[in-house]
Amino acid sequence: MATQESQKEIQISFRTTPENRRLARIEAAKCNMSLNEWIKSLVESKLPKSTSSNSK
Repeated sequence: MATQESQKEIQISFRTTPENRRLARIEAAKCNMSLNEWIKSLVESKLPKSTSSNSK
């Protein structure tokens, strides 16, 4: 079983054009994710791997 780590939820807002939002939704759908899930996966993929193990 995986160990459970406490996770902090953050809210990020940004302004974008309707066209960019549409394109992002298309990319998210290709991955079978919601737009928020897709953005979260992008952010997490850019984080250093040691960040999650060092945070408490």
